[in-house]
Amino acid sequence: MGCFIRKTFIFLLSITVFLPTTVHAGPGRTGAQILNLGGGARARALGDAFYAMSGDVTTSLWNPSGLVDMPESKLRSGKEAVQASMFYTDYSAPFGEAGEGLYYTFVSGAMPLGDVGTVGATLQMQGQGTIAVTTDSPDVLREESLGTNFALTLSYADRITESLSAGINGKMIRMVLGRESGSSYAVDIGAQYRLPFDLIPITIGAAIQNVGPGISFIDENQADPLPRFLRLGKSIDLYSDRYNHLRLVSGITAYIDKLAENEDELTVDLERLNAEREEKLTRGQLLSDRGVGIRAFEWRHLQKNLGLEYWLNGMLALRVGYKSEPGIHLPDLTDHITAGIGARVYLFNIDFTIGPSFGPSRSRLYETTVMFIF
Repeated sequence: MGCFIRKTFIFLLSITVFLPTTVHAGPGRTGAQILNLGGGARARALGDAFYAMSGDVTTSLWNPSGLVDMPESKLRSGKEAVQASMFYTDYSAPFGEAGEGLYYTFVSGAMPLGDVGTVGATLQMQGQGTIAVTTDSPDVLREESLGTNFALTLSYADRITESLSAGINGKMIRMVLGRESGSSYAVDIGAQYRLPFDLIPITIGAAIQNVGPGISFIDENQADPLPRFLRLGKSIDLYSDRYNHLRLVSGITAYIDKLAENEDELTVDLERLNAEREEKLTRGQLLSDRGVGIRAFEWRHLQKNLGLEYWLNGMLALRVGYKSEPGIHLPDLTDHITAGIGARVYLFNIDFTIGPSFGPSRSRLYETTVMFIF
């Protein structure tokens, strides 16, 4: 049975690579931004450098292959633990009064099935706040909710060999824009490989996320592509003994949603931009500026992540991270820094993170994950 599932799993990974992925997109034209939020206070504290991590239910949002290697259950001797978690972020503080009703949360669970692998599910929800409805006068008639976006992810992961694990996500997405709504679906595939270094254990991870058709609200011809990523990461166990564990994690993300540009639109944009410039832009320069196709892998277009995690006796964790996103220019170095702590007591794990400055008020985000391990 286990061999049949592994063969089927490898087949699914193979056909996913060949799903239709031709996308014509302009700068910043992606929909379903709920898929860009990731999540989990542990990942946030590590600067979102979570692409080569495993044994944590929240890894399904970053690399589905991370659902392997669940810790041992404290209730069932010799069995891997079932995990369930909840994460919550309140965006009202960074946006002040305009942020009322803005939040992001997810609930997730994962269940190991022995030699068969691990299955999981995650429900993401994004509250978009409210808007004041008025007429010709400034008087507010009522407050109208902008709705809630949803993404449901079903996950499966298994160890292919002793060193190689792989995973796949299937996603159903529903977005709301005023009174209009749109839906789509997507697939993630990911893998992790443990390098054969006994002295310093190193794991590398890779994932392609959000491969699927664009999402539209009114006209399918104006559908926005999903925010497709290629994530590459590394996890290095710098030191480990009975009471101490120090891990360094790093990663980069390439935004590969823009595989091509519409040639007619590109010509129009070039003419418009060059009409205002003395030094004319070339077609190649404009494509480079927009990170289209292979140009998405230019260093300036990559998201960079770095994190350090220290566990004391498997009960207390201290974390610090760094995150730099393309196109977002923050004034201070500290705006890129994240930090957090974690505590594990019997069946419970609680992680708390202080995020970077955010929003018009430059307030820091405080995020929490509660996990049950049983």
